Amino acid sequence: MKKRATTKPPSQQRRKTLMMLLFVGLGLLLFRAAWLEVFQQSWLKEKADKRQVRTVDVPPYRGMILDRAGEPVAVSSPVRSVSLNPRKLLKKRKKLLEEYEKGNAVEMESRIAKNRYLEFEESLTALATELKIEKSELMKKINKYRSKHFMYLGRQLEPEIAERIVSLDLPGMDSSLEYRRFYPSSEMFAHVVGFTNIDGKGTEGIERFMDENLGGQQGKNRVVRDGRGKLIENVEQLELMIPGKDVQLALDSRIQYVAYKELKKQVYKLKAQAGSVVVLDVYTGEILAMANMPGFNPNNRGALKAWNYRNRAVTDALEMGSTFKPFTIAAALEEGVVTEDSLINTSPGYIDFGDYKVSDPADLGTLSLARIIAKSSNVGASRIALRMEPRKQWMFMSRIGIGRVANSGFKNESQGYLLHYKKWAKVDQAVLSYGYGASATLLQMAHAYSIFGTGGLIYPVSVLKQKEAVEGQRIISEKTANAVLGMMETVVDKKGTGINAAVEGYRVAGKTGTAYKLIGKKYRKHKRITSFIGIAPVSNPRIVVAVMLDQPKLGVTGGESAAPVFSKVMSQALRVLDAAPDKGTKGMRTAHSVAPSVAFRQESTL
Repeated sequence: MKKRATTKPPSQQRRKTLMMLLFVGLGLLLFRAAWLEVFQQSWLKEKADKRQVRTVDVPPYRGMILDRAGEPVAVSSPVRSVSLNPRKLLKKRKKLLEEYEKGNAVEMESRIAKNRYLEFEESLTALATELKIEKSELMKKINKYRSKHFMYLGRQLEPEIAERIVSLDLPGMDSSLEYRRFYPSSEMFAHVVGFTNIDGKGTEGIERFMDENLGGQQGKNRVVRDGRGKLIENVEQLELMIPGKDVQLALDSRIQYVAYKELKKQVYKLKAQAGSVVVLDVYTGEILAMANMPGFNPNNRGALKAWNYRNRAVTDALEMGSTFKPFTIAAALEEGVVTEDSLINTSPGYIDFGDYKVSDPADLGTLSLARIIAKSSNVGASRIALRMEPRKQWMFMSRIGIGRVANSGFKNESQGYLLHYKKWAKVDQAVLSYGYGASATLLQMAHAYSIFGTGGLIYPVSVLKQKEAVEGQRIISEKTANAVLGMMETVVDKKGTGINAAVEGYRVAGKTGTAYKLIGKKYRKHKRITSFIGIAPVSNPRIVVAVMLDQPKLGVTGGESAAPVFSKVMSQALRVLDAAPDKGTKGMRTAHSVAPSVAFRQESTL
């Protein structure tokens, strides 16, 4: 009998094949693991670092802005910004929704998928609530950036709100430190200090012009984040964060408060379009107060308009009218074309230049220089100007700063306008004598007036507190300065146009101004600029106060509208400076050329 060949059962053959495949697979996995561990270690580490190690910016703390006494008028407070990876969040939401809608044969797994989706949706609802918007609006915003890896959900949020948002644990969520700018004095310092944008960059005022000093330098840190982007560890500091430097202003909060309050009250009372006040230390050139209307709150910038936050005292160059007359007389005295005792015939009350006529309200007859200022005679000022060489008159106006930037520290200062004397006709020379044909800012005018308080010297003007003594430049002789100061004192007496500028207990010298506005190359008689600029105490001048109102509908002269504001601001400022009353004294101070030390001036205003 033939022996039958034996063969393995099919099941045993399959088992052997499967075992061989399993061992080959395990071998390949072990080989791959060994290869990665030995030969690809650096590459894997680099990939892991790219996914977990990040370089983050460290925002600098912005320096404070302080008043002259060291009180903060602009400070930064830590806040948080919250961002999101829209692509990541929408991908997760889509996946949970698909699992929820697909369902599962196993009831338990189906319930888990449903709960996960509903919890995710509840987190989105809570997020919308924290951001104070509807959920539909939130999803519309996220979908708008669906292809992006980054979007801001909220900027400059309070830390506790940001913490609640991050705790929702949505995918792609992150928060970072920022600083928000706060202004404790609100409207009072707004036009001078300005404000920052949402990224902490200065956009107006001192915030803008001193941005490099205030801003500091951003730092960089290397950090480790988990798969959800949460911070795990600060690894190292790559670049040192340098905080911004503090900036100290020359402004005194007590004087600033009165200037802003009185200006605001008068603007509303007289229904004026706008207004400005400048208070200047005659010997240091420091701006002790600068207020503007209309005002604005820099802490609430939702509806800001350029019309409100423009610093008119330095940006608006206007024809200032009769406040120019003291300059005309000072220039004429310096040139020797008149003397303190000169008499000027103003009859018949006008000068005819053909197409244009210079006139007074009435025929004032023959006037002394002092009465020309007190009565504000246009004809008298014009006759004096016409005695001078045009070049001499033009050079004097240029020396006191008309047509030149004041360089006070504001980069958006207007230089004003002064037509070159070679282009003058006789009428141009005449009208310049009482403030037409040239424009200046209120700061330029206050600065120019300071020469009458210092005995003919002018000091550099500054919005920042001066730490060292500054040197003055002589513009006119002490004799001329004293003479014009005495003439301006008559403006505030009972027969002058500026009686409302009187300050109880103090001698005041100043000048009213009322000028028609030039609109569309035509002067509008129903639209006026009214002003009063003055110095006190006359026996020992300390400060200049300049007030301007734009288009008051009531009180249409400088004596009616601007002089009362001057009186209240000057009164308070002199008391803050502890200036000795001089009412009843006679004569001028004779030692103008020796300025008080900066240390004394600063100490007296604290």
